[in-house]
Amino acid sequence: MKEIKYQGSKSRIAKYIVPIIQKCIDDNEITKYYEPFVGGGNVIDKIACESRFGSDSNKYLIALLNHVSHGGNLYPDVSRELYNAVRSKYNEGANDIPDWYIGNIGFLASYNGRWFDGGFAAPGYEKTKNGTRYRDYYQEAKRNLEAQATKLTDVTFSVKDYSEVTPHGSFVYCDPPYANTKQYKNSRDFDFEKFWDYIRQISKDNFVLVSELNAPDDFNCIWAKEVSRSIKATGKSKATEKLFTYNKGKYAQMYKR
Repeated sequence: MKEIKYQGSKSRIAKYIVPIIQKCIDDNEITKYYEPFVGGGNVIDKIACESRFGSDSNKYLIALLNHVSHGGNLYPDVSRELYNAVRSKYNEGANDIPDWYIGNIGFLASYNGRWFDGGFAAPGYEKTKNGTRYRDYYQEAKRNLEAQATKLTDVTFSVKDYSEVTPHGSFVYCDPPYANTKQYKNSRDFDFEKFWDYIRQISKDNFVLVSELNAPDDFNCIWAKEVSRSIKATGKSKATEKLFTYNKGKYAQMYKR
């Protein structure tokens, strides 16, 4: 989300891909929009559709999004000590802490939003092309999510594996874990072959777009842009984000490029 930052966050490219998605929804009078990898909600919060559904396999993320979208408050401040204490509780499988609270600490206070295996995002000074500036990463993420919350109030959030999402006559946007990139602990065994087969199947009667860096040969790239992948202003890590669609799917048939 950068908003909550995490691997694959779409906050940097939402302004480019949302118009592509929205045009398809409007052109075809689509009433249902699905995101099986809703992540930080940085795309779904900008989509206008009669019904919006966001799901993710991380129950702490969904609990956090449900919490803020229903007016819940976020923790005011997070120290390294609190972060380490909650991470230890999480690793021990503690069930005496609300899921949203673990999500609050685990996403907003982890470096680059990489859940607890990313380490604590300590505030401090960073160099920019205009000099140094102070960054409190937790407070930035907190403010962004609080501002975002009002745009999520009517989204139906649920804990699901993507394969449990079975839309029909809808628009589906997928932002899965990226192949050949550093993954969260809970996504390191992601079956990419199974995922692309799922996309082929649901593309038959849905308009489907997928964010990735690369895709199988039977998928078309309809958009691409190089973006930074670092939370630091001087970060040099970049990648070319792309949007793909199945070349025999409904989207490819309607929007031939």
